[in-house]
Amino acid sequence: MRAMRAEQFSGYEALKLVELPKPAVTDGKVLVRITAAGVTPLDHTILIGDFHIPEKPLILGNEGAGVVEEGGGADFPPGSRVMFWGTYGAFEDGTYCEWITVRKEDLCLIPDNVDDVSAAGIPVAYLTAQVVSPWPVFISAKLFWRQRSVDRSATL
Repeated sequence: MRAMRAEQFSGYEALKLVELPKPAVTDGKVLVRITAAGVTPLDHTILIGDFHIPEKPLILGNEGAGVVEEGGGADFPPGSRVMFWGTYGAFEDGTYCEWITVRKEDLCLIPDNVDDVSAAGIPVAYLTAQVVSPWPVFISAKLFWRQRSVDRSATL
């Protein structure tokens, strides 16, 4: 498989396109064919050497979307569209590749009305919004949309 791998942690010139073997399914992991990889500030931080000292070489990318190929069981049968986020790209190889093995508990099914590129960017964006926004903002937004839905149904 093809992968963009950081050979050193010294900047973007350290990223190299390499050919690697397709990862094998192991206990508790699901083989996913990557259709979209999210790009986050963490990738930059790692690449320029401002993060912990990960083992090199390392495939960056800690969030992504793809299609389950093997090992998902009844919850994620082959062909399921999934998104995920985790320690990928920081403590283990990440999503800047064609195939990845993902812990089953890190997977989430992608709704039919969300494309893979959008889904690949949801996990970190959602986490960031949750961390920086006080809970009343989420509660207010939920109540607003619920009321809007009620108002709209009354006019139909």
